[in-house]
Amino acid sequence: MAAAIDAKSGRVTSLPFTVFDWPIDVTEPLSYRADSCLLGVHGSRNESTERGTYYYAFDGKTFRLRTSANEPKP
Repeated sequence: MAAAIDAKSGRVTSLPFTVFDWPIDVTEPLSYRADSCLLGVHGSRNESTERGTYYYAFDGKTFRLRTSANEPKP
């Protein structure tokens, strides 16, 4: 389980999915930058058999999927 925490207000927003089964060459399944609202997710979401890279925009309240790219199954 992961979440975004607003440093000023303390508001916590959980990701609406779990992440597992990321590629072996990926050390962290979630990637982000402090100066961006974009979140990169690498792996499978919610125990799905589809593995890929997903990009979500966070507007301060919700995560919205912007784009994705599925990976071939190993």
